[in-house]
Amino acid sequence: MFQVRGQFDVRMDSKGRLPLPARLREKLAEQDDPRLVLTAWDGGLQGFTVERWRRMERRFAGVSLFDRSTRAFLLAYVAGAAEVETDGQGRVLVPAPLRRRAGLSGDCVITSYLGLLEIWDATRWERRLEQAVADVETGGGLPDLSLFDPADDLGDL
Repeated sequence: MFQVRGQFDVRMDSKGRLPLPARLREKLAEQDDPRLVLTAWDGGLQGFTVERWRRMERRFAGVSLFDRSTRAFLLAYVAGAAEVETDGQGRVLVPAPLRRRAGLSGDCVITSYLGLLEIWDATRWERRLEQAVADVETGGGLPDLSLFDPADDLGDL
């Protein structure tokens, strides 16, 4: 599984090329297919390995195309997705429509967690992160999540 944790400050060039941090490039290179699928969501971009995206597509294929809210989701999230791959210098070319939707140019932030990555305009990221922290502090979060699975025998810390 593509698993890298962290937040990385990067700079997109004027042609829309974004350098991937070395840790992300290394993990991506370990995959059978080192391409990523990018799609716009929540003000930024989400990126998945091609294999994970294919699994998601199989699930998306099982929904009704006649339900308006489902179709709206498919148009907003799935229809604009694009495959990208790193060039010889470890950069990905983010397609112009995705750059526009995410407001990407210049300073960007890449976050990676739970087997996906997100790409944000640096200013949008700061606003989004501040909002997320405020939401959690006022009672948001995952109240029903148990951090430790009793079936895991990991011993004491």
